Amino acid sequence: MNPFRHTGLVVLASSLIFHGTAQAACEATDARIELSAHHVAAGIGYVWGQGTLYDGTHAYPFTIRGGGMPSVGGMVMRAQGCVRNLGHLQDFNGTYWSVGGTATIHHGTAGLVMENARGVDINLVASTRGAFLSGQVARLSLRMKGGS
Repeated sequence: MNPFRHTGLVVLASSLIFHGTAQAACEATDARIELSAHHVAAGIGYVWGQGTLYDGTHAYPFTIRGGGMPSVGGMVMRAQGCVRNLGHLQDFNGTYWSVGGTATIHHGTAGLVMENARGVDINLVASTRGAFLSGQVARLSLRMKGGS
């Protein structure tokens, strides 16, 4: 099999698997997350935004920065989802990795699954707006505001 075709199939399959996983309902022990972010790209993309982590009755604001490739276009996304395996609040801060794809023309939806080195998993479902196409590996930094 052609190696480029194989890589494309892996990216497509990963995207579909992750999209389905991202739609799973949160469990009672999961923290919840909401975020809004901008993503611009011309081959290599850059993401920036902010959000809130909800753990029980507490709300913790955070920032998101990072990027991935390959991608092209620009979009705004609003997402919500679940945070799993958050043993300690400080485990939330860190670098998260994600593999997937998104296609948005005007309005769309996207699923995103991320994991950091401490085993914290974030599953998001997003509404998107813009003109954007990606099949990417992304590296995103999430940091709580105020040094938490």
